[in-house]
Amino acid sequence: MKSIKFYINKYSYIENEKPDVSFIPMLMRRKLNTFGKAALFTLYNAYGDNENTKLVFASEYGDIERVNKLIDQRQSEGEISPAGFSFSVHNASIGLFSLLKKLNSSYTSVSAGEKTLAAGILETVLQIEGNNPVLLCFTENKNQLQSVSLLCSKNNSSGIEVTAELIQTTETGKDNFNSFIRFLNGEVKIFNSGLYVLKRD
Repeated sequence: MKSIKFYINKYSYIENEKPDVSFIPMLMRRKLNTFGKAALFTLYNAYGDNENTKLVFASEYGDIERVNKLIDQRQSEGEISPAGFSFSVHNASIGLFSLLKKLNSSYTSVSAGEKTLAAGILETVLQIEGNNPVLLCFTENKNQLQSVSLLCSKNNSSGIEVTAELIQTTETGKDNFNSFIRFLNGEVKIFNSGLYVLKRD
């Protein structure tokens, strides 16, 4: 059985709450809706001030509120707002965070249907190289607001030591955000994503 060991050095999450985004400059803050504020809130609180941090953003639907507004605008007015479009793209939140923190490192955007959270974590772990961490943000707002950000590394003994083990499963259910949060908080020792199992060591 193949396994990968890594560390979750910091994490932050929010669910159906109004985040405190006073750290975001007013001009940028005014352009953000609930989705963007939640993503930047968890990213900011999980970030470790390493300018070489790579970024991964994961969302099944992205900022669906903005996309629906653009569709309505196109139908009613025959065109869409360029500014509205630029903030509706899938990786807009992670791009804004990189501007906020003046990061020049690469970032990746992931959308994998019902396994988006699992795919985002896997992408994050596979991108860790050397001493540089990778910061993952998963945000969703289709049925309810959910956002979690993780700062992960492979050679730092601080934080939560985790082993990811590949499994074969017929499970087809959607990622369980609440189960993953319970895993982060130490309430359970195992998180089964359906693609692999995470174990706290």
